[in-house]
Amino acid sequence: MKGFPQGCRGVKVNMAKAKKPVRHSRAFEQEFSRFQENFAAVVKEQRLKAKLSRRELAKRAKFSVSTLIHIEQGHGNPTLTRMENLAVALRTSLSRLFKLTQDRER
Repeated sequence: MKGFPQGCRGVKVNMAKAKKPVRHSRAFEQEFSRFQENFAAVVKEQRLKAKLSRRELAKRAKFSVSTLIHIEQGHGNPTLTRMENLAVALRTSLSRLFKLTQDRER
């Protein structure tokens, strides 16, 4: 058997018993949903605190208003780049947005 490290030849793996990836577990889905809701609330709170319209924040963050609406409603799944753009547009850091999100969970 070519390509297997020595000592691994003949080892059979039962793929039927392999565990599902963590990201597909019910617990992960619930936790991720809570994160989305809390992150959405933080973004909206920070936008209102900065007295920015959705249009202005979206423009500063370099994406569409509809994307911002999805994020603020907890339906969006923004990339780290978009989250960083939001933080910059809100004149804060991404770590601060994450901290505020985490604090809402308590």
